[in-house]
Amino acid sequence: MPGNSKLTLIITMLILTASALSGCTSEADPLTEDEIGDLGVVVTLDFVDQGDQTANLADRLNDGSITFDPIHVAPNVTAYRVMEALQLRENFTIDVTYYVGMGAFVHTIDGVSGADDWSTYWGFYHEGELADVGASSFEITSDTNLSWIITPA
Repeated sequence: MPGNSKLTLIITMLILTASALSGCTSEADPLTEDEIGDLGVVVTLDFVDQGDQTANLADRLNDGSITFDPIHVAPNVTAYRVMEALQLRENFTIDVTYYVGMGAFVHTIDGVSGADDWSTYWGFYHEGELADVGASSFEITSDTNLSWIITPA
């Protein structure tokens, strides 16, 4: 019987740890020397009809969106790291939830979130197409265009 209690305790602790880690967020760090390179990444944020709800970008939006000057990165830097660097350079915030086994999900940009009922969300796009992987798995390999767009579910 004591063996079962120990096993139950271990399983409970694993579940609690996994649950706690799935919602962690952290402060963004600037790109490291190794992450800076020659590949130009142009990022567009499209708030659609929620541009007036932004915390810092409202006066810079054009029809609810903004396209930033390129961030220059080395090959294999992730789109998520590009977004972290961009928020530091351009003075806005992102809120992220990390899901174990799936990576980072950007759910809020400059104070604007998708709908609570998930009828809209921040979609991650590469060259105008919804990306097949999340931003933390998408590695930059050439000059490219990325977008985060409030997207209907």
